[in-house]
Amino acid sequence: MTTNIQSDSLRIDFAKDFSIDGLFIFKESTKVCAGGEQSIIIRTHNAVSDPTVLQTINSIEQKDNSIQFHFADESEEYSAIVSFLETKKGVKVKLRATAPRPIWLVEWKLNGFDFDEVLVPALGGQSISKEMTKGKTLSYKYPFWWNSQFVIGKTKNGGLIFRSEDKSNELKLLRVSKAKNNFEITFGHEAAAPLNSNNLEYEFFVEPFEGDWKNGVDIHKNWMKENFNLVEYTKHSHFPSWMNDINFILELWGARKTMRSHHTFEQMIDRIKKWKEFHNPKETLLYLPGFANNGVDSLAPNYDPSKQCGGPEKFKELVDTAHELGYKVMIHTNILAMTFCHPKYEEFKKFTTTDPWGRELTWGLDIDGDWLPEPFFAYMNPGYKEWGDLMTKILGDLINKYKLDAVFVDQTLLAFNNNRGPNFIQGMHDHIKRLQEEFPSVLFAGEGINERVLPRLPVVQIHGIDSIAEVHGMDDRVQWRNVHPISSYLFGDYTKFMAHLLTKHTSDQMFKLQEESYAKLNVIPSLSLYSYEQEMDTPETRKMIERAKRLNTE
Repeated sequence: MTTNIQSDSLRIDFAKDFSIDGLFIFKESTKVCAGGEQSIIIRTHNAVSDPTVLQTINSIEQKDNSIQFHFADESEEYSAIVSFLETKKGVKVKLRATAPRPIWLVEWKLNGFDFDEVLVPALGGQSISKEMTKGKTLSYKYPFWWNSQFVIGKTKNGGLIFRSEDKSNELKLLRVSKAKNNFEITFGHEAAAPLNSNNLEYEFFVEPFEGDWKNGVDIHKNWMKENFNLVEYTKHSHFPSWMNDINFILELWGARKTMRSHHTFEQMIDRIKKWKEFHNPKETLLYLPGFANNGVDSLAPNYDPSKQCGGPEKFKELVDTAHELGYKVMIHTNILAMTFCHPKYEEFKKFTTTDPWGRELTWGLDIDGDWLPEPFFAYMNPGYKEWGDLMTKILGDLINKYKLDAVFVDQTLLAFNNNRGPNFIQGMHDHIKRLQEEFPSVLFAGEGINERVLPRLPVVQIHGIDSIAEVHGMDDRVQWRNVHPISSYLFGDYTKFMAHLLTKHTSDQMFKLQEESYAKLNVIPSLSLYSYEQEMDTPETRKMIERAKRLNTE
């Protein structure tokens, strides 16, 4: 006998062994899952790499509109209840896990999905085709790399959306795997730190849609807009009117550690005078990474104009000249970095961010080639008022002294499950909000985007080829994973996209792929110049300028 659960648009048939015999999308009764086996993975705080996997169903309970599965291991110390409940739009899945020790992460996994492709709103947006390598798994953490709490499985005439409607700041996990000839989807949830509960509960929805993938995205987009109080970026109270005219980023790198500067401020002045021959300065945002001493992130959060590049007076001359020519000027800073050699580090050490196990979180780089990152700077918890006070003073002094138009705050996409102090994710939102309210005429732009910080950032840098290339720890470029406009469609009404900080120069072998992805995602083009010797006027630059001119008219 087959047990099933059915809504107006979806039916799940369970076989005698309670595997999923078939998951059907109406109207055409498209079968998108066959022989699907469920697994529950429970990771406790002291055994994260040695999880307990539950695959044995001890009992079931069925009612008119729901079915409940009871999983347990042999000892019955680890158990889980998975409930499938009918809804008007599809099925709600509720999971409750229990362990003998505090739980860190629980994952629900189901295989057997016959999708043409899987679409993930991660980084710049990804499409994973059915040619994905067998045995391969991609993992995404919400809301850091996985920027909105849903994933889409696309079929010929529609598809499924797996999504959560969780308004809390708790972290989630998505895994997309290829098992045999079918996809495997894992939907996980991380316990809020500090880790002290032996139980964890969460829920998500499985809902069908017809037609274009955008119809699937709209299901979550409508919920997101309502629950995160989103407005179109042009109506955002901290989106300056001049940004409507910007269609190109001129990115001039300045100081760097242990080497001579990429550009001096005098050379930058020469660059911006020449650039007006190619493109209107009033449509160009001048972006200055490395304007401060020793370059990007050095001595953070002190951002005194670099002596290597010419010092404060020459920097003022650069900004004044840029304004006279019609440019708007944006400096590069970090939203939460404090270097260990900073004079205030010992005073602020108690405000650092820690992980669920109490370890201080830092940004690191492998300097000596042993594959172990040496700590570069500490991550401050942006929820602390004291950090907000310091950043308001430092950035305010720069804004007022140099009449800056915009401040880029790096790493706003970070999201940590901190075990002490204010909630990190809420703190990030509130910290940006405070800066905007303190300096209402200044544009604050961020790195990357997720639905938690989206209400605060009307302009962001988006990751383009980072989504599919070996950048930020992601895997190598493969043919079955491609850039997809799912993220730009999801977020594009609420924020304007700029090219990422690490954009390649036109002479780089990755430039063509990069520019193709940015064009696909409707990103403002950027010419990044990493040395005074690099050419500015190239055929590729001219093509970007032509694309820029079409941006605000299409």
